Amino acid sequence: MSHEYTLKELIDAALKKYNFDESIVVERVEQAYRDTVGEFIVMLTRAVNYDTRNHTLKVTLSSPALKNELTYKITDLTKAINKKLGREEVRKILLL
Repeated sequence: MSHEYTLKELIDAALKKYNFDESIVVERVEQAYRDTVGEFIVMLTRAVNYDTRNHTLKVTLSSPALKNELTYKITDLTKAINKKLGREEVRKILLL
């Protein structure tokens, strides 16, 4: 019995088996946030944490005014991050 797998399938299976897939997703989402918002907002961001179980990105900002401004753009920000990732990974963004 012969099984044929693509290299991507084999790599994905190995990453999942050794629990590396979750940390890669976290890093990709956090980097997508940084790339999406740009350098200025990144400078005003204290922390970025992604929870893979809830598909929630938690962003701690140092500026209440920026938090207020981004609150109005949460839907657009979520769409832009997911577009950069190439899939619907982030379902919710919490601004702290």
